[in-house]
Order: sequence, then C-alpha cells, then structure tokens
Amino acid sequence: MSFIGTLALLLVITLVVSQLFGRWGIPDVIGQILVGVICGPALLGWFQQTAMIEQFQEIGVIILMFIAGLESDLSLLKKYLKPALAVALGG
Repeated sequence: MSFIGTLALLLVITLVVSQLFGRWGIPDVIGQILVGVICGPALLGWFQQTAMIEQFQEIGVIILMFIAGLESDLSLLKKYLKPALAVALGG
C-alpha cells in the first residue's frame, strides 16, 4: 500500500474510534493511542514502521501533547498541586 493510502486509512480508523470513545464518555486521546498500539507493529502489524511513518509519529505526539494541554483544567491543577508534588518527590 502506498504511503498516502496507509496514512489515510490510519486517519480514518483513528477518527472512527475517537468518535466512538467520545460517545462512550472516554477521552478521545485514549482511543487514538489504542489505535496506534493495536494496528501498529506491536499487535496486529497492519502498518509497518517506515521513515515517513516515524516522522508523522513525532508530529502526532507533539500535536497530542498540545491538545492535552488545551484540555487541561487549571482549577483542578491548582487544587491537586500539593498532593501531586508530594507523590512526585516521594517517588
């Protein structure tokens, strides 16, 4: 399969699973990560690791972290700052 076909198929699968997880009340990001793990070389091996796929993976991780930052609730972050610091320093 060509690179564009592989990328398009992966994006469609990710979009469908992300929408399903959103309807079930589970964060979309969890669905996106699970698609990568299940469809990638770790389990089913539908998509092989190439140099282009690796570059898109790195871009995807950057976008994923950006979206996670946008969805963060600052009031909850302030509320749990002290316990989180205690656990982090204790570890």
